[in-house]
Amino acid sequence: MTLATGFGKKIKKARVLATLLVFTFTLLFPGGASPMSLSDENALGNKIIKLIRKSAPFIEDGEILTYVNEVGQRIVSQVGVTPYKFRFFVIDEPVPNAFSVPGADVFIYRGIIEMMSSEDELAAILGHECGHITAQHFQRSIDESKITSIGMLAGLIAGIFLGAPGLAMGSMAAGQTAALKYSREHEMEADLRGFGYLCKAGYNPEAMPEVMKALMQRTWLQSANVPDYLQTHPGTEERVLYLNELVKKEQASHKFVKKPPTGDFKVIQAALIAGYSNEEKALERFRAGIKKGDSTAVYGLGRLYLREEKWGKAVVELKKAAGLMPYDPFVLSTLAEACRKAGKLKEAKTILESALTIDPSSTIAHYRLALVLMDMGKKDEAIANLTQIEDFAPTFPDIDYQLGVALGQTNSLGQAHFYLGCYYYHEDNSALAIVQFKMAKKLLTGSKLIQTDEYLKELLPKKHGFSLHL
Repeated sequence: MTLATGFGKKIKKARVLATLLVFTFTLLFPGGASPMSLSDENALGNKIIKLIRKSAPFIEDGEILTYVNEVGQRIVSQVGVTPYKFRFFVIDEPVPNAFSVPGADVFIYRGIIEMMSSEDELAAILGHECGHITAQHFQRSIDESKITSIGMLAGLIAGIFLGAPGLAMGSMAAGQTAALKYSREHEMEADLRGFGYLCKAGYNPEAMPEVMKALMQRTWLQSANVPDYLQTHPGTEERVLYLNELVKKEQASHKFVKKPPTGDFKVIQAALIAGYSNEEKALERFRAGIKKGDSTAVYGLGRLYLREEKWGKAVVELKKAAGLMPYDPFVLSTLAEACRKAGKLKEAKTILESALTIDPSSTIAHYRLALVLMDMGKKDEAIANLTQIEDFAPTFPDIDYQLGVALGQTNSLGQAHFYLGCYYYHEDNSALAIVQFKMAKKLLTGSKLIQTDEYLKELLPKKHGFSLHL
């Protein structure tokens, strides 16, 4: 596929998405752009997520998803009291981009993670996007009439989502200059908020200007092209300057306390490359890294063998990686997965228990252990491990799926149908979600019944008028 053809398809997808967004906004806000309540915002956010799922592939790899969410939640822990429930998604596209949408959902592309050098830089970008959400920039754009029509708003969002900023800017027409100025004001406020979250969370404050500089230096496709993140987050050169001033002030205050990283960022980068980039290039890269003594390259090679379903080779390489990085729960959980695939259940169980001794809160270790326990017939223990991490299910739906299967096998049918309904809901399969929730409704009581009714209310067509299912 040529670059011109690829860009043409991207523009076409953006236009389709813009049309759907106009329809969505019209249904949610029939009087036109107006102040949004939190429930309005959440409803819009849910619709937008469904549209994005139709337009871009999501990464649902356990190690990667849980790591990004754990870094994100570490940032969120510094936000303070908030009505938002933040979720973090990873999009499988090689472009350097990230964005946030109403309802406190943050999307980061594989491409921008691959070009970073540390967890601190990842936290900086996630912090910036959280800053947009806590500052309510989307709602303020509407409330302050900077965006004056539903069509303009839909075109802007479609352009940002699909990396087609020309479409976004074109939708602004005569208001382009004012919108750009206002957008830079938003960027500065999001930077200030994000910088504060970053420092309070114990990340290196220098990471925010560093990742911005890296983006400025990045050439994308052709040297004349600007990375998507810079096109949708303008004023970057100016921002680097004042961010460096913020770093100096933070260092001069002597208040900053550096905390250990959440995980091994280089390991996650290797997982991304092994799982999603060109296999031949990944193999060449990892073999070159191994010759240089890079332990993460050994891990990456093991992950690549997992992708190719070469279980024996995966176990061999991942055992080498675990020997080099014995205290990394991500490495251990991947080794355990290879052992499970190779039929070595007892060994996998022992490895995962070691990982949880190192980090009792490791989401991926609990998930992998649950799979092993289910294979061993220990359903109750598997359910206990999955229940501990079910809050991650909206971004990692397999947790709900495995809970549904395990509960069904223990004859807890009401809860089994409920969790399977949640799985299909998050996977945007409304028809199967409705079937499962209807079956759950007949068997449940208490809070789960209330939640089931809420899902059905959203999913089922209304008796008068109609509801939108995308």
